[in-house]
Amino acid sequence: MGMFDTVRCEHRLPPAAAGTTEFQTKSLACALDSFVLTASGRLLRADGSDTEFHGVIRLHGRSPSGQWVGLEAKFSDGALQHLAELGSALYDDFGLRLTAKSDQHDGLEPQSI
Repeated sequence: MGMFDTVRCEHRLPPAAAGTTEFQTKSLACALDSFVLTASGRLLRADGSDTEFHGVIRLHGRSPSGQWVGLEAKFSDGALQHLAELGSALYDDFGLRLTAKSDQHDGLEPQSI
């Protein structure tokens, strides 16, 4: 199972995650640290300091009904730019925009999603 960090979410969530407030992630330090995703879209440490995170975080949790919920959060210079269910993820783990599988190695330009 391994170590992870916890993110408490105050930000408005996609419908499938509504009511879920706590998520786990292995996208950060995996040091059992606690973070808060604020309503204004900032990722703060437990002490209230801003992480100024830049990149993509994958969040995993359970809805109040017990359903598994996976989210993708993309930050740019500390500000949340994108928050969506993993099933409609737009970015890879490095923050690069995903393209259709048929476009990945055939020399075509990435298609807009």
